[in-house]
Parts: sequence; C-alpha cells; structure tokens
Amino acid sequence: MLDFKDYMKLHREGYCVPSVEKNFYKVQSILGPTDKNDTLVSITIRLKGKADWITANNVANGYEFRVSRKFWGRRSRYRKLPLVFAIESSRKWDKDHLHALIRICNLKQPYTEQEIIKTARDIALSFEEVNKRDPDSVIIRTFPFCEDITKQLGNSIEYVCKTSSKYYDPLTRKLLPIKKYTPNAIQL
Repeated sequence: MLDFKDYMKLHREGYCVPSVEKNFYKVQSILGPTDKNDTLVSITIRLKGKADWITANNVANGYEFRVSRKFWGRRSRYRKLPLVFAIESSRKWDKDHLHALIRICNLKQPYTEQEIIKTARDIALSFEEVNKRDPDSVIIRTFPFCEDITKQLGNSIEYVCKTSSKYYDPLTRKLLPIKKYTPNAIQL
C-alpha cells in the first residue's frame, strides 16, 4: 500500500491534508492491491456548457456502466470495473469536470494499450455532455498498476483526491432518479 506522506502536495491552495489523506487510502482500497499485469487508465473529462454537479454525476455513472460492459461484457451485470471518479469544480472554467482512475483487469479478451485508450476515449465522447470538437475535452494516460520508481500511481491517486476537504468530498456520487434532475425540478 502506498504511503500518503510520499505524495502530499502542501503548496496547493486550499489543500486539506486530513481529508485528502482519508480519500487517498479510500481510492487505494477501491482499486485493490497492485498488480503489474493490470493497466490503470487516468482520464479527465471536461463537460461542455455550464455543467454542474448533477450533469457530472450522471456522466460518471453512465461511463462506469459503459466501460464495464465494454471490457467485461456480461460479467458487468454483477460487478463493475474497479474505478474511482472525482467530480471537481473549477473556478477558472465555471463548470464541473471529472477525473477518473480505472483499473483494467481480468479482461474478457486481450487489449493493447492503444485499444484501451481508444475505447476509453470513444466511450467518453459518446456522451452528449462532452464536446466532441474540443481536442482537450478527454485527456487519457495509461500506465501499469504497480508501485514504480516514477511514482505515477501515487501521484495520480493524490491528484484525484486533491480537492477533498471537510466540506466537499469529490468522490461522492449518487444514482439519481430521472425526476430529480429534470430542468424544472432540480433537487438534491
């Protein structure tokens, strides 16, 4: 298990060490023990328009189902791929966006790294809320799911958790019934 002290970034504005540390270990437990044969996909999805938390939450939930169905097929009915989504608000862009870590493991068939990247990108771009004309709307990196010298895994986990605070947990997601997010009746 990775140690948070090796990855914390105290120079970030508004960085709440206890909350980030708690989510750092939570993400590790969700993703499971490291295995150099597995691939970790780090993805950032920027949504178009004035995206809010509800829109980002719905894209995260839909993405989880689609990516699990693609890589695991029928098995995805009972379990989803180990993945973590963080919904992050950006004051610069005035919209919410997503960061995700997806552990690609126990595949129904072998995939190359390029096929994994293309599939992950195609699934993200299949959502109406993602701007297909913006080349930076989906940013994807892949690397082995293991502790290595470059510290990619730990830095990626810390990056997903960086906006955690006493008042906001970016890892929180909910399945919302359709009636709760219709334009005339938004309720949280």
